[in-house]
Amino acid sequence: MSQNTYFEHEGRFPTPRSDTNPALRFLANYVKRIDSADYNNSWLPHYHPQAVFRDATGIEYKTGPVIWQWIHGLFAPFSKIEMETTNSLVISRPDGTHTIYGEWRAHFWLKESGQEIVIPRSMVFTLGKAEGTGAVGVDEEVGFEGLQILDVRLYYDRTLLTPYIKRSAQEVEKFGA
Repeated sequence: MSQNTYFEHEGRFPTPRSDTNPALRFLANYVKRIDSADYNNSWLPHYHPQAVFRDATGIEYKTGPVIWQWIHGLFAPFSKIEMETTNSLVISRPDGTHTIYGEWRAHFWLKESGQEIVIPRSMVFTLGKAEGTGAVGVDEEVGFEGLQILDVRLYYDRTLLTPYIKRSAQEVEKFGA
């Protein structure tokens, strides 16, 4: 009978050691896209079609396209982002899923002033087998090395970003304008 395996990484990645873990390779690829502050591409390399993203506000963004649209809007005020990894613990299961418990220091640079905002964050990612298809006639990468994000839970003090970001349609619906 197969058992779960555990992999812990301290500090920034990617490193040669973190690259030995498929879940952390996936996460490094995802973080590279997030850090680029360029989201004018497909959600398919990162998010499963039925993914769920649970934000610190209590809102659940459901499906890869909805999550990617929300991320695009959320990070619009920033010219640059850096997710500085401090600690990651990966649990890999026999069914091919991986859960990553991570701590980050998120650095956000405002487009207008260049001001840097630094916020500690904790996130839990569940990765699984990549699925989905792109638009008809478009060759889009589905997943990264066969994985996509199935579920995300994000914890941080979002009020530190409130003066700079717009509320999503889901937030307006839940909390009002």
